[in-house]
Amino acid sequence: MLKAAQDRDIENRPFEKSIKQFGEIVMSEPALLTRLDETRDADSFIAAYCKLAAERGIHFTTDNMKVAVQEQKQGSNWILPKAVLSMVRERF
Repeated sequence: MLKAAQDRDIENRPFEKSIKQFGEIVMSEPALLTRLDETRDADSFIAAYCKLAAERGIHFTTDNMKVAVQEQKQGSNWILPKAVLSMVRERF
């Protein structure tokens, strides 16, 4: 049943797969974490996250990212790495 729910979410919200994919890259490249940590507020963080992902051929919108951030802040839909979530908490 859990697998069916996950498959449904991927079909209905394909941006989650892209955000998660970029999160894995962020965790494997410390320089990306540093660049994200240099952002000062929520809007610049989200813009930087989307821009850095796009530079690597991974695309999602700022609105997609805002949805992911809000859901994860509420304790659901874990698609952002913990290190990124810590930065989110500082800015949101």
